[in-house]
Amino acid sequence: MPNVATTTPNWPMIVLYAAIFTLLGGALFWKLGTLLPGYSQGELHAYHGFAGLKALLDNPINAPYVLAVKGLNYLIHDNLITTRLVSAASGVIVLGSFAVLLRRWHGKWTAVFGTLLFGLSAWFLHIARLGTPEVLLFGIFVLSVCGFWLRKTNSSWALVCCFILSACLLYTPGMIWFIGLGLLWQWKTIDAIFKKHLVLVTIGALLFVVALIPLGWAIFVHHHLAMTLLGLPANWLSPLAMAENILKVPFHLFVRNEATPATWLGTAPILDVFSLTMFILGGYTYIKKARLLRTRLFLSLFILTGALMAIGSVITFTVILPFVYLIIAAGVSRLIDLWIDVFPRNPIAKVVGWSAVSLVVVLACSFQVTHYFIGFPHANTTKEVFSVQKP
Repeated sequence: MPNVATTTPNWPMIVLYAAIFTLLGGALFWKLGTLLPGYSQGELHAYHGFAGLKALLDNPINAPYVLAVKGLNYLIHDNLITTRLVSAASGVIVLGSFAVLLRRWHGKWTAVFGTLLFGLSAWFLHIARLGTPEVLLFGIFVLSVCGFWLRKTNSSWALVCCFILSACLLYTPGMIWFIGLGLLWQWKTIDAIFKKHLVLVTIGALLFVVALIPLGWAIFVHHHLAMTLLGLPANWLSPLAMAENILKVPFHLFVRNEATPATWLGTAPILDVFSLTMFILGGYTYIKKARLLRTRLFLSLFILTGALMAIGSVITFTVILPFVYLIIAAGVSRLIDLWIDVFPRNPIAKVVGWSAVSLVVVLACSFQVTHYFIGFPHANTTKEVFSVQKP
């Protein structure tokens, strides 16, 4: 739908967005500590990640997440649940960024449908409610949003956010490749923006270097941390195994995922049938607009993620999932536009079209919610993995 400039607040849409975020926020926090019978070993490891300042300086990998958990633990004396609270709060930030970007690109109703599909997707719920640092992999999406914000508005706040996010993500294994790709790809644009904010960039660069001193020192003392930071495997796979992993990336996404009881239910594909169909339609839409910056961004991220997953890196679908759902949302937007093109003036046909799309979106969301809130916690394998009790 076309964007209409207005000087007064659009209260119906404000109420609608508030309702959506209440629903999705509730999905993240609902029964946060009691939905599962206990906690996983990964959550226990994340909770005990801060064994003291010296230990953190020796191994500062995922330090932003560990420090957030420790800081929250001073306010909430509920032990392991702080790990899930940090992940859920990060998920809300990711979801908000997703909704804002969709609203800018495709309009308000596409933002509504797309945010519901992404926010209630099983993979997003798994990662945003699991108390492990994997939620930091969503940071590439948030950094991309800040990059578009900076490119569009030349805002000083956007520049500050880019510095902070980049520094935090460099502590996360495998993220250095994505940050490096972004710098090389958009260097001319970044250089032009930096020259307009020379004082702020100078201060930000100094603070950026200071923030990375603990990481640099730890790598200098313990050289093996460099491989961990790069996200590269300890033992390289054979070329045949790498080729097999390349084929597994789309297979797991669309057909049959790998069974990982801590983060997934059985071998169900990551995308449901409706989302897969919209992904194909949205992908076709973006292929027709190959000159768009976002199209090249999506393609570059998919190729880099696929390459890292092929060699056995720690990178998972979490990195690209928000971008996948941006394409799915574009497919929904295109479907609505095609319907309106056929029935431009028929009000009954418009109501039928909007109702049909809304119904299918609700069914797709219901499938994903059932996967996570009903199927996942009641599976025997899930109960075996989440068996750690609060200390």
